[in-house]
Amino acid sequence: MRVIYILVAVCLVLVSIPMFYDNTDTALWLERTDAHTFFITSSNRRSLLQDNHQMMKQQIEADEQERVLKLQSLFAESKNICLNGKDPKKWSYEQIVNEFIKGPCAPVILVPGLAGTSLEIEIDCEKLQKESPEIFESCGWQTCNSWYFWYSKPDSEYRLWISTTTSTVGVIQTSSKDHCFGNLMELKYDSVTQKHKETPGLKVTYYGNTPSTQKYNECGLGGIKEMTDDYIIKYMMCDYKGFLNIGDLLKNMGYVSGLLFQAIPYDYRKGIQQSEAKQLISKSISNLNKITGKKVTILTHSLGSLHTLNLLGEMTKQQKQDSIATIMTMGAPYLGSSKAIRAHLGGDPSFLDTFLGMTVGINYFNQNKAINSASSQVDIYPKLAFFQYQNEPWMQEILKRIQQEKDFIEKKTNNVTALSWFPNPNELCTNLTDFKSECLIHLQDLKEHFIEIENKQFTAQDIKELLDKYTINGTLISQYYQNYQSNPLNTLQNPEVPFIVLYGGFAQTEYQFKYLKNPYHEVLDKQDFYFPNFTTYAVGDQTVLTSSALTPAIKWIYEHQNGISENPIKVIQYCSNYKGSLQLDLFDAVIDGQKQITQSGYIGLECECLKKGAALSDCKHSCLINDKFVVDLVSQLVRNNQKASIDKTPLDKNQLEDIVKQCSNLQI
Repeated sequence: MRVIYILVAVCLVLVSIPMFYDNTDTALWLERTDAHTFFITSSNRRSLLQDNHQMMKQQIEADEQERVLKLQSLFAESKNICLNGKDPKKWSYEQIVNEFIKGPCAPVILVPGLAGTSLEIEIDCEKLQKESPEIFESCGWQTCNSWYFWYSKPDSEYRLWISTTTSTVGVIQTSSKDHCFGNLMELKYDSVTQKHKETPGLKVTYYGNTPSTQKYNECGLGGIKEMTDDYIIKYMMCDYKGFLNIGDLLKNMGYVSGLLFQAIPYDYRKGIQQSEAKQLISKSISNLNKITGKKVTILTHSLGSLHTLNLLGEMTKQQKQDSIATIMTMGAPYLGSSKAIRAHLGGDPSFLDTFLGMTVGINYFNQNKAINSASSQVDIYPKLAFFQYQNEPWMQEILKRIQQEKDFIEKKTNNVTALSWFPNPNELCTNLTDFKSECLIHLQDLKEHFIEIENKQFTAQDIKELLDKYTINGTLISQYYQNYQSNPLNTLQNPEVPFIVLYGGFAQTEYQFKYLKNPYHEVLDKQDFYFPNFTTYAVGDQTVLTSSALTPAIKWIYEHQNGISENPIKVIQYCSNYKGSLQLDLFDAVIDGQKQITQSGYIGLECECLKKGAALSDCKHSCLINDKFVVDLVSQLVRNNQKASIDKTPLDKNQLEDIVKQCSNLQI
């Protein structure tokens, strides 16, 4: 009888296990710290994390304290300034908006760049297992049933970009056999509709737009700032911060996310013509105009600048001038980037790094899946402007300045006259602790080749041939390129509103790549990376060349100065402390109490990374938007003292509460 009792007890225990045991893969080998959770997948990683986690944690916490201290004085000066010093915590949304209407600030829209939105992925387990079993298995998942507690099943959702280093869907891999991340990031291309679609069973959205992340939404801001919780990734790079400092600034000034400013998180894998970004920006402009009776200021970074210009191309001049006060783009790849093509040839080494003696990063398989299916890469292919407009007078000025600067450097002449609104090389544009530089624009003639393969050179006119011959996805990428050619951005259409282009012109930036062998054969044979054998550098922000960022602005300045356009354009050189006679103010005039931008020309803006002891990498393309000098610039720009067209908001208390609660600007 005792044996029977024992057997019954064992059976009851076994039957009850699935009721209490979580067999999702994120529950396996769980190690918790007071800061965040690591998901341990191998003894090697576990040991490395245990040995180094505390050191990295302390460093990141120290960096965070330093970040807060840097911004403290700025924040003190601007505390609730958009609400005339009133504390929004004591007021209803209706009272806040009505005070904002009387205040000095413009409503704001933030548009992030490529990889600038934190992505969350939701898993429909049964559908994914049924329709894509190879993807299911590549992530180590074995079941969708909790009763099979000895098998691993997927959680309902994961942070996909940027996940923790040891997550099942981790963005950083230490083995070439890790295929999960790429399979989940891949978009499927439908040749009939010529559109991308998700793998059945997968849904990618922005962080904050899912059941488990909704409390972090902040009406979109949570999706474009602090894109990871992982101390290892934070320790290795500054890119993850996104719009962290600018978001903190706006909230400190009295802005309410979704009501007075709007972040635009979007799926950056999709190309400009298919992305939801244009609709989100358009709806936010309209709603913020209606709520406040004020024109918006739009702040964009990198690819987000192209999304914004794409929308402007579809608006009438009157619509733009009635609804937009100013646009400032930061690190915009207007004429593309050579790195975008390199990624499609043999992979991108910038996604790899050395950490704790290991090569870590996005491995070949995952890069191939994720990057080659992201049509947004094509939006930043090198463009044809230097060919298309080579006979235009504004382009002739660019080419003349390029030659004059070459002659100046070679000491052949001191006479630099082209683009005279830019400081002369005889003056210093940077004279900081560890870095001195004459006022050279460092433009490149982008008719030059940017790729060389087996002694054959390719320019922006040869991209289709390059893709067809040398990429393993030639047909598909060529199809992307056909879509790209119809992109209205190629016309460099004048924005027809006051416009600011902030660019980096201080760092060595990859420009030309030389392959000694055919990358198509190398990649296909080895199923592994084949990186360029030689790289030539030019000046930019470590990702975008100065020529790419500045060329449209030069065109638009020419148009303004010659009476073709009435809209002023300013270029702001990041990491410049120029204070000479050509230095303009952010605002040039005060008309009827309102600050106005009326002149086109140059502004030098200092940066943190060229101060003594700072790291140059902190000023690179992805990180410059968090520089305290950029944050201060934003603080000044949004305070334009514009007068609202209304005395109080037309929306009642309940409508305003619903806008914030439902985040209606992001509902399309």
